[in-house]
Amino acid sequence: MNKLNICIAGIGNVGSELIKSIEENKSYYEKKSSFQFNIIGISAKNKNKNRNVDIKKYRWFDDPIEMSKLNDCNVIVELIGQEKGISYDLIESALNNKKHVVTGNKALIANYGKELFKLAEKNSLALSFEAAVAGGIPIIKTIKNNINLNKISKISGILNGTTNYILSKMEEDNLSFDEVLEIAKEKGFTSDYESKLDIGGYDAAHKLTILSTLGFGSVLNFNNNFIDGISNIKIEDINFAKQLGYRIKLISETSIVNEKIFNFTSPKLIDYSNPLANVGDALNAINIETDHLDNLFLEGQGAGGKPTASSVLSDLYDISQNLTFDNLGFKVNDLKEFNKISSDNIVNRYYVRIMTEDKPGVLSSITNLFSDTGISVEKILQLPENVNLDKPIPIIITTHKIQKEILTNVINKLEKLKFVKEKITLLPIHDN
Repeated sequence: MNKLNICIAGIGNVGSELIKSIEENKSYYEKKSSFQFNIIGISAKNKNKNRNVDIKKYRWFDDPIEMSKLNDCNVIVELIGQEKGISYDLIESALNNKKHVVTGNKALIANYGKELFKLAEKNSLALSFEAAVAGGIPIIKTIKNNINLNKISKISGILNGTTNYILSKMEEDNLSFDEVLEIAKEKGFTSDYESKLDIGGYDAAHKLTILSTLGFGSVLNFNNNFIDGISNIKIEDINFAKQLGYRIKLISETSIVNEKIFNFTSPKLIDYSNPLANVGDALNAINIETDHLDNLFLEGQGAGGKPTASSVLSDLYDISQNLTFDNLGFKVNDLKEFNKISSDNIVNRYYVRIMTEDKPGVLSSITNLFSDTGISVEKILQLPENVNLDKPIPIIITTHKIQKEILTNVINKLEKLKFVKEKITLLPIHDN
């Protein structure tokens, strides 16, 4: 039987689950692939760390670069996760030593992928990355191989499980952002370091960069993203959105507008009728708009050891069968450098929460300022929550479509008025 000799760098949750899966399902994988999945080397920061799998039977490498030079190694699996550093060096070394590579490193691909894909292409090697986006959802292969002749007009979705868990939990249990963030850490959904990337929107934006390249043939360029995180979302906004018929979700969206790239990640109010609004817990979901399929909706586990290991295994299977095709679905030299759309051209409906003194004339002052600036108001909710007149009350306004810059200028003027007591919350509303 043919052997696929695998070396694994990074034995965290995903790496441990991958080893465990190969050990427990060896005969099944052999029947499915006609290949023996054979782990011949492993590497990680700490050899003595307690893991849910026994690693003593495998050859250990303190230096993963040396592991990548093994003559009998066919595939390097990179699960270290650094944006560059040793992760980049390892992949570069593996490709130079004629090894296929499987990685889940979305930050590295989004920022430095172009040169690595060029190297893989030069050496006719796989640089596979199904695990980099949406965990166990087969989104990479779906776009690259299954709908490759469809014209994609837009890709949007929930690409970060941690933020989706936080926002879902806030709504379900009426808890504050800070309270749920601590619960998410306790459950292992995120860590102190990861949470900055998660709640800041950067993790989702890394994934969106990759999807944009797959969907539109754009050069991998993380700088093309507009990014806003969820740290300023308050339980009040969750509840007010509910009264208006919306949920708040961290939505990532990519499209080409007038030959310019539009990559946008932000918390948005999304109508209950939209399938994305009903994606709860730590799940991910992606909607692809195409000419032949209209809307293709995929939902599933977007994070965690088992779902991500499943995607790694899928890439390993493809390599064993020589089913890798083009790594990106495009030749690297055919990728197009789109200019980033100007923020002046971003038009949205918006939710605005203004905390004000409860006194006559406040509402009319606000609406007059909106009207004088040409901002069309869709709805107004004045919702005093308590009888204590010493506390500010919320005024909720939703707008018709308007350039964000125009609305921001009005917000800046409002925040200088004495009756406005807090920083104004501004969130886009997602159009179905």
